[in-house]
Amino acid sequence: GVAKGWNRAQMLRRALRPRVLVYSGVLLAVSLAVLGSLWLRTPLKVDVIRDRGALAREVEQGRVENVYRLQIMNATEVAQTYELRVEGLPGIALASGDRVEVAPAEVRAVAARVQVPPGVAASGSHPIQFEVRAAQDERVRVREKSTFLVPR
Repeated sequence: GVAKGWNRAQMLRRALRPRVLVYSGVLLAVSLAVLGSLWLRTPLKVDVIRDRGALAREVEQGRVENVYRLQIMNATEVAQTYELRVEGLPGIALASGDRVEVAPAEVRAVAARVQVPPGVAASGSHPIQFEVRAAQDERVRVREKSTFLVPR
């Protein structure tokens, strides 16, 4: 522009062509999407896997027990304590511990034994939900669905 002796208006018209504006808009939209996804991401991930070895078993006092493996992924840079809960059937409870410590950026596999009192559910498959939430921040929580099997 200087070599050709263009004035300020001519240089702006050359720089603000439609192609430059469209590419700038696309770049801005992608940047905002990346920043938004980083801002809104949940720093906790949970996978619930049923224990395939023992589908269901009867334990003390006639309670029915199912065993699950919870894979808890701490995506933060500090150690976290997570509280485990289960719901979906009357009297359902965790027989194993309800708190777990996970180091920064670690994936911890936790065995969760879930029990229900005798006679609260018919034989078959029943939907339940696990809830894992951070003890330090109640807003950080994940709910995962699974099934509870009651033998005949």
